[in-house]
Formats: sequence, C-alpha cells, structure tokens
Amino acid sequence: MKTKILILTLFIANFGRAQTSLMDSLIQNNYSTFKKNNKNAFDGKGWTTLLDEIRKNNSVLLGEQHFTSEIPYFTNAVVNNIKFDNYILEIDPYTVNTISKKIKSLTPSELDKFRNESGSALSFLQGEAEFDLFKNIVDQNVKTYGAEQISLFSDRLLFSELSMQSRSAKAKEIYTQMIANSAAFDTKNNTRFYLFSDDCLEKINALTALNLSAIEKEQLEALKLSRDLYLNRIHRLRIQYIKHLVFEKLPEWKDKKNLFKYGANHMPKGESLMEVFDVGNLVANIEEANYRKSLHIMLIGKGEGETLADLDQYKSFLTVVKDDNWYAYNLRPLQQAISKQKLKVEDLELERIIKGYDYLVFIPNITKTPKSGKQDH
Repeated sequence: MKTKILILTLFIANFGRAQTSLMDSLIQNNYSTFKKNNKNAFDGKGWTTLLDEIRKNNSVLLGEQHFTSEIPYFTNAVVNNIKFDNYILEIDPYTVNTISKKIKSLTPSELDKFRNESGSALSFLQGEAEFDLFKNIVDQNVKTYGAEQISLFSDRLLFSELSMQSRSAKAKEIYTQMIANSAAFDTKNNTRFYLFSDDCLEKINALTALNLSAIEKEQLEALKLSRDLYLNRIHRLRIQYIKHLVFEKLPEWKDKKNLFKYGANHMPKGESLMEVFDVGNLVANIEEANYRKSLHIMLIGKGEGETLADLDQYKSFLTVVKDDNWYAYNLRPLQQAISKQKLKVEDLELERIIKGYDYLVFIPNITKTPKSGKQDH
C-alpha cells in the first residue's frame, strides 16, 4: 500500500512539473516586448504585433486595472494609430453624455474647472489621464457609449443635468432639493450615501409621478435600479443590465469598428472571472454571429511597492520579465494546448484568463492615479 501511495505521489509530482514546464515553454515562445517612445506611442515588435491584431478585428476589448496612468497612455496610443467608430466604457450613459457635451461646448479652462469640481462624480474619468484620453476620443469624433449602472458619486451631477433638461417647474424644485440634500448628506454622514436614503427614494417616486419627458423618466428609472443594485448587491443583475445597455445599442455598433474598455473581470470571451457570462462574452458572440472577430486584451501591471512575487498568479508569465519593457503574451497557443488536453491549469481564474483573452499585456511599473472618495463641491 505504501509503495502504491509513493508511486502515485511521484506521478502527481512529475505530472505537475511537466505541466509547468510545458506552460513555461509555450510562454517563452509566444511573447514579444515594446516600450514607450517620445511620441506618445510605443516602439517594438510587441507593439507592431498588437496593432496588426487590433486592425484585423472588428471589436477590440481592453480588460484593465482601473485608475492607472499607463493604461490610458496605451489606449491613447491605440486610438491615435487606428480609427474607431465607437468607444464603449464602464460608466453610465448619462454621465458619458454629459461629459461629452461639456468637452464639445466648454473652453479649456471651463473644462478643467468642470473636471476638478465634479471629482468622483465622473467615475473612472475623474483622473487627468483618463479624462484626457476620453477628450481625445471625443475630439476625434468617435461616438461614445456608457454601459453601466449610475455611480453612487454621480447623483448630484445627474440631478443638475436633469434640472436643466426638465420642463416641469415642480420637477426643477425637487431636483434643487435633492442636490442640496445630497451635499448636506455628504458633509454630515460619511458612512452612507444619499442615494440609499429614504429621502432620495421618496423624491424619485414623486418625480416619476409627474408629467415628465420619456428621457427624464428613463434616467430616473436607471437611478432607482442602480440604487437597488447597490443595496442588494445583485452581481448577476448588474451584469444583465450592462449587457442590456450594450445590446440596446447594437444597431449603432454592430457593423462598425468598436473599442470596449472595462475592468478585466468583464472582458473575457468565455466565462468571466466572476463566474458569469459578461460583456466580453456577449460581444464575442455577436461578432462571431456576424462572421467577424473580436480581440480581447488584458492589461496587468506591477504597482508601486510591489514585486513580481506579489503577482504570484502570473508567475509563469513573469519568469521571462528581465527589464522595464512592456510584455505582450499571445495566449492562443496556451488555449490550444488546454483544448487538446495537453495542458492543465490548476488555478481556475488563471485558466479563465488564458481561455478568455487573446493577449495578456504586462506593464512593469503601474502608476496609480489618485481618486476622490466624495464629490468635490
């Protein structure tokens, strides 16, 4: 019996080493590097390879770490080299439309003032690098779409815009009260949000009872749904809502060149890292149904104070990292090895990444951008 256990143990150990060796070999033979240049872009084989892939695919999906300086730089370099028709991002459609209008109508100094005063109401666009990327995209006449629930921090921005749009004197009065109450709530209570308050819900219900425009009612319903999603933490419903918003705009993007930019959890073509079929899967299926392709790129990096050892999940990829270049790993050979049952990845999340993305990009030094916890009014 002891002999059988020993043989089994040795077999498992040898199998594990063989799998690690195969994975290491596939990675070492399928990566290329690139680096920043002084022209707000990149040089190197990795960059050329990525641009060629991006040109060939109808929809390009970037799965990112939020609030960094390097990923907006990368995205800017992409949109400055390749013309896109649409940019779809992880912010609600109303905030996206508001920011787009401000970019088109305000002077540079007025726009800076708007960004600084809005703070976290701008969600992932609150940082200078992300805001400048978005401005560049709008300035290039790329159509922008938001597909996400309304942020907890965006309530006053939304109320202000609704107040300007509304033709109802009573509605304007209620919006003014909500703006004041939200500001006071921020000042007096740092543990909860105005959106969660009974006052907010009562006023939303009072507003929806008025004779408002269809667009106004739509935004109020979206605000109410976002409130429910936050309070009840229903992740699957949130993903359903995001996919609904993307699918709703399908006639406007299905025959166009599209760039999607969301957190890495959302962009795999298969099952997401959160164990649901997310936006990446929806887009991949739509493109496939139209005899086209989607390209899925995941971007990760080493933050300040971190070492490569802190990114243990990716250690097989990071063994080839020798310098400050950016590394682009082609994941398709690993996908093929998994499909042919030659490679078994024990880490389920890593397997989802490998099967869900076409490329993994490693950034040697990630700079986190500061973000506001509250609106800066």
